[in-house]
Amino acid sequence: MNNTSRTDIEQTPLKAEIETVFNKRNIDEDCDTIANLLAPYQKAVRELLSQGKYAEAVTILLEVLESLTYHFVKDEHYNYFDDMYSPDYVCQDMMEAIINGIKNGNFPAAELQRLKDGLEKLKHTEAYKDYSVPYALDVWEKFQR
Repeated sequence: MNNTSRTDIEQTPLKAEIETVFNKRNIDEDCDTIANLLAPYQKAVRELLSQGKYAEAVTILLEVLESLTYHFVKDEHYNYFDDMYSPDYVCQDMMEAIINGIKNGNFPAAELQRLKDGLEKLKHTEAYKDYSVPYALDVWEKFQR
């Protein structure tokens, strides 16, 4: 298994940390191990939102979603589940937390725009166009209506 670092992205410390979650050794049935390793980011997003640290919460969500869309296709995650892709549920929960933060009315316009731009970029990935992953994008679209 080739687990070399990605060269197509800026390797920030956060991105490097998230990329380790998607290590091929963590792929199992329903990708449960990956989902479990994403749980601290899920918790962090909720905590950051409660502290009013919207920029950090948006950054985590976008970085996780970007890695998920990349590895879903590259590492063929679609071969490891039938009905339930566990990491997608974690990401859906993070998106719902962000949406609740927006509904509360305190979300800064600049961060909302950055979120919209990042999600729009993800809509053009192979994972989303061919597999509708991450479902969090559909949750976002429903919220936008």
